[in-house]
Amino acid sequence: MTSASTWTTSSTSSPRTVSILSMSSRAWLTRADGERALAFALGLLMTVGTVLFVLYTGAGMAMLPVAMIKSAPYVSNPTLAANTASQLEANRERQRQLEGRNEGRDGGLDARDRRELESLIREERTLIRRERLAAESSGEDRHWIVKTWIKIEAVFRPLKLIGGLLLIVVALVIFASMLITGIDKAKNSICGAHCGYILGHINIFQPLNWVLVKSSKVFPIDYVLFLLLVLFFFSASVAGIATAGIRFLWLTIFKIRKGHTSPQAMLMATVLLTLIVLGINYSIAMVVAPQYATFGPQTYCDMSTNSRDERPDCSEHKDLVKPCSELAKNPSAQDVCTPSVLSTFINRVTINFPFFGVVLFWSQFAFLGVYLIVFVTTLFRVPKIDQDQVDRDLEEEEEEGLLASTGRRFNATWQDITGRSKQTYGATESRNGEHS
Repeated sequence: MTSASTWTTSSTSSPRTVSILSMSSRAWLTRADGERALAFALGLLMTVGTVLFVLYTGAGMAMLPVAMIKSAPYVSNPTLAANTASQLEANRERQRQLEGRNEGRDGGLDARDRRELESLIREERTLIRRERLAAESSGEDRHWIVKTWIKIEAVFRPLKLIGGLLLIVVALVIFASMLITGIDKAKNSICGAHCGYILGHINIFQPLNWVLVKSSKVFPIDYVLFLLLVLFFFSASVAGIATAGIRFLWLTIFKIRKGHTSPQAMLMATVLLTLIVLGINYSIAMVVAPQYATFGPQTYCDMSTNSRDERPDCSEHKDLVKPCSELAKNPSAQDVCTPSVLSTFINRVTINFPFFGVVLFWSQFAFLGVYLIVFVTTLFRVPKIDQDQVDRDLEEEEEEGLLASTGRRFNATWQDITGRSKQTYGATESRNGEHS
């Protein structure tokens, strides 16, 4: 009552005070609107990134380990060399037959034989490029360091197999952990779809979250494991983009190829990875390891005290030491438990805009579905070498070499016209030595 009368007196006697208060309230509303706008923008970007996370990371997490296990060399050198040599010999023999058959004709080759001969000449060029690729891959006529490196890769190829098996186990553990958390959130969320399925505390044993929380007791094991987890998700995203390419629905816009990726494709891939990282942030913090990403190893003493300022002591009651959670009602938990900044901001987005929370949550089940479909498909699908793509890459390399040699020819022609050659450092130095 006193405060109300004071407010009335000050408002009637001092208009300046009213204006100051109105200005402060307007500033507070502006700041609140700014935070809400920032939360909306982040939620929108996170939703777009989650869609890409479902498509690319879900497929990449399934393909990355299986590709390491079932990957053949880029070109099977002995088989490719033998097949190419036999095909090249047959091609040249057929060319000799056509040329010998038409030696006595006055008009030369007829139209059908001429078309066949042109086709054989084009095929011969392709086979020669393929033969050169097989020689380069086997290290023929190359420096001994390159040959040694090729041998080392062959020796350590079994480690690649073991690494692929370990990644399959890690991917399956992540799959099980995400599925358990998703079921737990859908069943035991404190507010359901109204707040983006925020989970008060974990009700079902979640293996990955348990490992991270227990390892946090020994510094810095949990940091290393968490870093490896993030790197695995990011590597899976890169593998998904590299395998599927940059697409719009069923249309391939750009392809990611070793040594032949266009700058536009690299720029688009960078933008996609940046958005996918936002989806990875939500998935790890809210689904993969929710307890670790929110409170980590923090605990509190769930013992009642006589006053709020008194600190509870659980040194003799270890059973009352409980992990921090959103549902902790003890006043000491509010003083001790501090949630992470990432989880706080994501919860703020999902509470202010429940639509984003619903989309982000159910997208995790879509991610698991994409992973399962691609994983089962990849297990029974034999990897094949795209020989047509290899031939196109070799043809592009020859065109690049032709452009380089054309530039040298232009330089030589200009030097012939001007009568002066381009002086190199060695030539200038030898000429100075002759003068001296």
